[in-house]
Amino acid sequence: MTDIKVNAYAKINLFLDITGVLPNGYHTLNNIMQQIELHDEVRVSLQQGRGIEITCDNPILPSDKRNIAYKAAALFAETTGLCAKITVDIKKNIPVMAGLGGSSTDGAAVLTALNRLCGEPLPTSELENLGAMLGADVPFCIRGNAAFCQGIGEKMVDIIGLKNCFILIIKPDFSCGTAQAYKLYDISPVKSTAEPEGIISAMKENNLIQTGRSLYNIFELLYQDGRIEKIKNDLLTSKALGALLSGSGSAVYGLFEREDAAISAMSRLKYPFMLLTKPVFSIEKK
Repeated sequence: MTDIKVNAYAKINLFLDITGVLPNGYHTLNNIMQQIELHDEVRVSLQQGRGIEITCDNPILPSDKRNIAYKAAALFAETTGLCAKITVDIKKNIPVMAGLGGSSTDGAAVLTALNRLCGEPLPTSELENLGAMLGADVPFCIRGNAAFCQGIGEKMVDIIGLKNCFILIIKPDFSCGTAQAYKLYDISPVKSTAEPEGIISAMKENNLIQTGRSLYNIFELLYQDGRIEKIKNDLLTSKALGALLSGSGSAVYGLFEREDAAISAMSRLKYPFMLLTKPVFSIEKK
């Protein structure tokens, strides 16, 4: 096999709290992530020769060493001694700079695809370790489903995630940069009192109402952005059981128990990008 296509699934954050800052400047987190069906399509091929070539149908994204897919390919080749020309083509469906893990999941997909193409020389745990070198969300994007992540994303515990529900994602016409978001915390740290145990328990019990009530993202406190609050209020007014900024934003999502209620909300709300998706829960994890 010299060619493979992998679905690179987006994620939403159900709980996100900054717990500290390491001497190297990285931030430690309490982070609950849920994989969703929205995904990019990543095709990876191996050919004779050397080098890495990245193509993408979204011209906003760089195709050079700045692209996390490029970094993932280079890291895999360095780690395994792979000598080949690596070609990666990305069809983007996940909006960029949205807090949905669009770049992280592309990097994770490249690592996973290359490992399969090479006969799986690396166990999943080692792939996740490589992913942690690329970004905090990459290990989770390799593992998938739902997990409680700590540290800088490398400490993961599988949990039972969202099940039969519908997720309405709104991406407004403004973006939030991840680096700038963490700088806000460095300038003025916010100490939260939120704990992740409540939402973990609610999802285990398949209690979507309590899950919606327990959603938390510290970046909402850091931003104090009325535009984000308006989107949340619009979703809650439209019968969402909970609404939250995902990651560092700017996408905001709402949880709905019924598809017709989510579709009705989409028809009433007026935003430039709205998408209805579902959680990935192919395997129940304890």
